[in-house]
Amino acid sequence: MKKVLFFIMLLTFLGATGQNITSEDFWQEDKVKHSIGVFGISSFTYAYLSIHNKHKNLTELEKRLISLSTALVAGGLKEAFDSISPNHHASWGDMGANTVGAIAFQVTVSIPLNIKRKKKTVNDLAYHKD
Repeated sequence: MKKVLFFIMLLTFLGATGQNITSEDFWQEDKVKHSIGVFGISSFTYAYLSIHNKHKNLTELEKRLISLSTALVAGGLKEAFDSISPNHHASWGDMGANTVGAIAFQVTVSIPLNIKRKKKTVNDLAYHKD
């Protein structure tokens, strides 16, 4: 299942790169806000699912899929609202920035924060006589 998630994220990222996300014109202030906002939504969703007693039994993959989909749906709804607004400021570039923010969170979750330390033995402990 992890391979499926990785494949979906890779396809999504490759679709976003079609928007030329490496150019300076792409990373305007609006796009940065979209990326940070979606990263925040993913973070909040993942933290909620990890902490709340009702959802603690979800697997890691389920929590990650839910946080990814929640963030992308929220970004998509924002763009849908923008498309019906009087100014019509909907942009596929915004959706690319949303995708970058969601994938950035997924990569961040993949980095292990708890580094297991070796058990200290009696010989490793320093004894001081005062």
